[in-house]
Amino acid sequence: MLRLLASILLLSALPVHAAGEPPYVGTWDCEVATFTFTADTYDSGEGPMPILKSEQDGGAYILTFADDYRIGLANITDSGMDWASEASGDTFHCKKIGN
Repeated sequence: MLRLLASILLLSALPVHAAGEPPYVGTWDCEVATFTFTADTYDSGEGPMPILKSEQDGGAYILTFADDYRIGLANITDSGMDWASEASGDTFHCKKIGN
């Protein structure tokens, strides 16, 4: 019984993503603003935009929005990721600040 309890406590300390939830979901401090991602939307502070397509390439993701606007997310960990805009060429390192 003690081993079972210890196993449950250990598992509860591990990061949890809902089944099929992308690792970029959460709230991120991305140098210029706070960006929020759900599985279906992206909000850079100007209101949520629906993600029309999410493509995974290894550990990186390319998200496509209306008017063929695309961003790339790479090097995603539990505490950080890199954000890049295809249109502007801007890149930011983001630190996770919330789920």
